[in-house]
Amino acid sequence: MTLNLPLDFERLPEFWQLKETLRTAWLERAAHSPPSPMERADAEIEDMAALLWIRLWIVLGYLASSTNRAGWLNAAGERQLNHSFRKFGEDCPPVSILAAGTVLRKIEDGYLCDMFAKVNPQLAGNYLTKEERGNRRSTPGRIKNVVGQEAAMQAQLLPKDFFHKRDGALMNATEVSRSMIVIISIDRAVRPAGGQRYQSTYTPGLMADACHVYETTPADDLVEFFKWLWEVHDHPATPKSAEEVLRDFDLLLKASKA
Repeated sequence: MTLNLPLDFERLPEFWQLKETLRTAWLERAAHSPPSPMERADAEIEDMAALLWIRLWIVLGYLASSTNRAGWLNAAGERQLNHSFRKFGEDCPPVSILAAGTVLRKIEDGYLCDMFAKVNPQLAGNYLTKEERGNRRSTPGRIKNVVGQEAAMQAQLLPKDFFHKRDGALMNATEVSRSMIVIISIDRAVRPAGGQRYQSTYTPGLMADACHVYETTPADDLVEFFKWLWEVHDHPATPKSAEEVLRDFDLLLKASKA
């Protein structure tokens, strides 16, 4: 595992902000202790800033491979970092200093170091090269005919009165075919090595959901969505069944366009 660290990190704006934050904490602590020469204070602040920066990057490096999110500091990482650097006491934890110094940015489920994410994307466990990503996204086009043939075969195995829309109307042949294609396309994307779906796992609700997606989603958007599913199928947050994908389709479609 190789961690990329900018050689000039001590010249970066974020590092200067970190030093200013540490200086403020230093002065607040100094108000309750014997004064130190300012030149000594500057040297210690410089050393502490460098140490804290490097500790952060090491923690983020290990987290990236286990969470598949480069630059994300989760709750466990926050505890680890806070425990490893307690220069200013329990009331001034390192993560607070890093956030105040703009090295970390608060997000919904923790903190994010944008610079780390920018220069170390390869540390994420599910990192894909440009070529690998392109290969995955091209898969739906390559297997289009196979999916169509499988959809037709599976449809023939189910009763004709099995295929109803959400409003109870019976699907016509085209709607049945398109709905089956939606299900099989999702299955192949989220379970590339899963094989064909068993006939007994098709349900009226699954068919109705697939038909609804087919009828309400522009064709181009649906094609791009299948490509995106192939790209992210091994991400821990990606659903692993067509049932889950169709249940949360609106949210996932939005995520695919982000």
